[in-house]
Amino acid sequence: VWCASTGKCLQILSGHSDDVKSASFSPDSTLIVTASCDGTAGLWIASTGKRRTALVGHHDVVKSALFSYDGLLVITASMDGTARVWNVEPGECLQVLIGHGKAVSSASFCSNDSRMLTSSFDGTVRVWERESGQCTLTLHADNKVVNTAAFSPDGSQVMIASGTECVRLYSTETGECMLTLDGHRDWVRAAAFSPDGMLIASASYDGTARVWSSVTGECLQTLMGHTEAVISAEVFAA
Repeated sequence: VWCASTGKCLQILSGHSDDVKSASFSPDSTLIVTASCDGTAGLWIASTGKRRTALVGHHDVVKSALFSYDGLLVITASMDGTARVWNVEPGECLQVLIGHGKAVSSASFCSNDSRMLTSSFDGTVRVWERESGQCTLTLHADNKVVNTAAFSPDGSQVMIASGTECVRLYSTETGECMLTLDGHRDWVRAAAFSPDGMLIASASYDGTARVWSSVTGECLQTLMGHTEAVISAEVFAA
């Protein structure tokens, strides 16, 4: 954990027995959740760096772990082909989302926590109801590996970054592709909405990140300077 203003390392979270794939804060910044190649996720106290709970249940690498917007739940995505929903207190598995045919590459909640989204190396993205755990929509990404997917802030669209040079936006109502963001020269590794949903940032193996209008699909900026693949990009509020 680092201080954003000084660059000083404040905490080192030690406890996983293999590589750590992701780390994210809870909405109130008091907890951190990590995902690891050791097959577990971990809940940590941000102020002390001590592990509070190990989330054990997956049978392969945990690729990502994120909090719900209310901070009460965690969703994990795993190479074992499932996503799991956990309560933060006491750290129990509440649901196992089964349906993908290959590794689950990402998992997240919509902004009101009523739905969940998973993407998979099987070339699909699935929308799930939070209460029932039922899959209500399956999107097919041209039979390509899907690296990540995300809800728009208002939940009306799903953004998919797959094994192509494009980012595509789909309607969560109809499942139709509404917009294609085309311009990268290699696979798009990751993409994210801005907090207001008006912009999208994409990261590509072509060594660039791009900023797009989510309304028109126009590329507004190309961020150049990296000498290798760009693996993540975010848009923050000013």
